[in-house]
Amino acid sequence: MRVHQPYEETTIPGIFRNQVEKSRDIVFLKIRDADKRWREYTYADISKKVDALASYFLKKGVQPGDRIAIYSGNRPEWVVSDIASLAVGAANVTVYPTNSGPEAEYILTDSGSKICMCAGKFQVDNLLGEKDRLGSLQEIIVFDDIGYDDPLVVNFSDAIRIGGENLALDEIDRRIRGIDVEETATLIYTSGTTGNPKGAMLTHSNMVSNVMQFTEHHPFPERGTCVSLLPLSHALERTVGYNSMMKEGGTIAYTKGSDTLIEDLKDIRPVLGLYVPRVLEKIYEGVMGQLEKAPGSKKALFKAAMNAGNAALPYILSNRPIPFPLGWVYRAFDKLIYSKLRKALGLDRIISLGIGGAPLSNEINAFFQIIGVEVHVGYGLTETSPMTHLNSLKHITPIKLGTCGPPIPRTECRIAEDGEIMVRGPQVMKGYYNRPEETAKVITKDGWFYTGDIGTIDQDGYLTITDRKKDIIITAGGKNVAPQVIEGMFAVHPLIEQIAVVGDKRKYLVALIVPCFSELTRWAQSKGITETDPEKLIANPEVVGKFSEVVDEQNRSLGRVEQIKRFTLIHRPFSQESGELTPTLKVKRKVVMANYSDIIEEMYRE
Repeated sequence: MRVHQPYEETTIPGIFRNQVEKSRDIVFLKIRDADKRWREYTYADISKKVDALASYFLKKGVQPGDRIAIYSGNRPEWVVSDIASLAVGAANVTVYPTNSGPEAEYILTDSGSKICMCAGKFQVDNLLGEKDRLGSLQEIIVFDDIGYDDPLVVNFSDAIRIGGENLALDEIDRRIRGIDVEETATLIYTSGTTGNPKGAMLTHSNMVSNVMQFTEHHPFPERGTCVSLLPLSHALERTVGYNSMMKEGGTIAYTKGSDTLIEDLKDIRPVLGLYVPRVLEKIYEGVMGQLEKAPGSKKALFKAAMNAGNAALPYILSNRPIPFPLGWVYRAFDKLIYSKLRKALGLDRIISLGIGGAPLSNEINAFFQIIGVEVHVGYGLTETSPMTHLNSLKHITPIKLGTCGPPIPRTECRIAEDGEIMVRGPQVMKGYYNRPEETAKVITKDGWFYTGDIGTIDQDGYLTITDRKKDIIITAGGKNVAPQVIEGMFAVHPLIEQIAVVGDKRKYLVALIVPCFSELTRWAQSKGITETDPEKLIANPEVVGKFSEVVDEQNRSLGRVEQIKRFTLIHRPFSQESGELTPTLKVKRKVVMANYSDIIEEMYRE
């Protein structure tokens, strides 16, 4: 019997192996099967698969520093592939599961990946369609059991079987202990709102440092549970929803997508969650939509509860006792309304709901804080592993709405003369792969990283983001306008699904608005409008008039130069397929402007 010799917790496979010894029979990963039942994998189950796959990689001649790509959505095989590739000293390369063939080919070719782990037919077919351009690729391993005649394709189950028959545990152990923590562990390609994506080289030290920084700044209980939604290809999910959970011996349940999230939250009742603002916006809109159908008495009670909550909010955010009689009223509403709402949303055991990737409106943030769900907005980039700032648990530091919180431990932050945010810390990447000139533009010789974001720091060190530097609109009158802030304010409205603000070098701002068609259809029916075809619906004069009211209403809180003067309704959402969104759902402003150039020009005709 092998005696476990603890690993220094300086690498992800080292952390994993130590945790396996402590948590062999604890459920590590869960995912629903075809019958919607949860299939569970303990730490020991995953460890066995990791050893088998790592042994297969060794049999295939994988050397330290080689690249192994992972082209898949969230599932246990992603985790097995990640830990196994790192355990043999390789660096893995993440590819979003929705990336097209040419997008995946670019990443695999640029990184020189030798093996690509694929989820299923969509990903494999994409790669085979680009096979002639994939010179470095030697093998495709597919998670789903699919029969391919192509010798390039191997089933994951066969790789596990072959590796299990040729276990090389001593060599795996030697490789883990021999990892240079300053070498690249993973290449994560930036979403690329402009130009081709760049591969951010995150070292073992970067990744482990960010896990330690997060768990120190934001302590959460061992054996916690979370429902994972954001893609593991994204640095935020990888650090917080995976590596940090693993370090604490937690259980991760993979949801199939935002459509099943509430069902999964109610089933799992997690203590932790990590999502983008749109998820909370959808939940909020769902609650408000249900409220609209409620009797007048329930609406009045809910309104009273929200009024009490708003009065109590300053005390809630700073963890101070709510004074009498407000405290008594708030606790009564918690028993009557807030607690029932938390249970209905599957958030009755939640300790922390982390938010990142885009701005979250203060209104929606306040709603969740009032009902007893602690929302913690943070900030970071792929290049910083990703976290640099985070609002923590309110009993540790006060929560400030509209901010990304203070810097996490061992992180410095300052604002450049032009307003750009600069950060320095152990989580800052090694650089961009094969792009020394690009690296030199963003990392100074003394380690400061230029984030490309504009922001401010208050007296307590809390960071507020105002916009991306590249997105700043300079009007014809020379005024600087932050479009993301304006878009965030408009997107809160239940009738607005997406919005893109345009106005660089123009006299005024205009907007392309994608309605939330489920809400719009309900509103239209209440007005006797029976049309349901999106293209015809947005042409209805009453619908256009309603959106004019909405735009006027949202404009009231904006300065004159920031107001939307004209808008056009769009019948289809911006999407990744059209190239208008990045895999992290950020708007590619230049692509949108090119796709809708005729409509935009029409809005500027006097």
